[in-house]
Amino acid sequence: MIRYFIFLMLLFVSSCATNNIDNPQALINKTIEKHGVNRLNTSALSFDFRDIHYELKKRKAQTIYSREIKKGDTLIKDVLTNGVLFERTINGSVTKLSDSLKGVYSNSLNSVMYFIQTPLVLLDKSVIKDYKGKTQIKGETYHVLKITFTEEGGGEDFEDEYRYWIHAIDFTIDYLGYNYQTSGGGTRFRQTFNRKTVKGVLFQDYINFKPQERFVKLDSLPILFEQQQLKKVSIIENKNIHLKLEVGQ
Repeated sequence: MIRYFIFLMLLFVSSCATNNIDNPQALINKTIEKHGVNRLNTSALSFDFRDIHYELKKRKAQTIYSREIKKGDTLIKDVLTNGVLFERTINGSVTKLSDSLKGVYSNSLNSVMYFIQTPLVLLDKSVIKDYKGKTQIKGETYHVLKITFTEEGGGEDFEDEYRYWIHAIDFTIDYLGYNYQTSGGGTRFRQTFNRKTVKGVLFQDYINFKPQERFVKLDSLPILFEQQQLKKVSIIENKNIHLKLEVGQ
């Protein structure tokens, strides 16, 4: 009985310690560990999203995002190197683009890669993180993490704002929401589904919702979600995921 009581006490203390993380960096570190996305730092990742083939390659100081779009006999390939150098080829020939088009295509490619790497991207130097306490969603307890960005290094989307709802026990990102400013802007809320683990990395798809108004406060999204006041607008589903890790990982 004494041993059983001690075991329960240790379990209780451990649970309290787990649930009392209020340091945003410690929370991010724990979430990255749970998702296993640190393995993406030296890896080659490929996947398909909405009939477009994407690839991510990281080698030391170089990060390459690419995608291939097939339209009949035409193959369009976009390559973004280290977030700044963009190139588009059509059937192998380099295409000249205006700076504005380069920005549009770069942002589109970068957006897909941002979410596939979440929460690893929260370690970026431009990220401003703030712990907002806990909340309940569908009877489960979640840490609330606010993310904004510095103008320097934050890209064209530096004015965007995010919320991550991280499960207080499992440290998985079950929900996220964001306000974005591009293309007229708006608010989105995502619910995780279809989780799969590939070579130790947790990948997850999302059901994408929007509120009735174009913009709402991000902290109100869980309430609107539970009240069924959000409209489903799309499914974010990544298919044919392949991951090649460096030797030793």
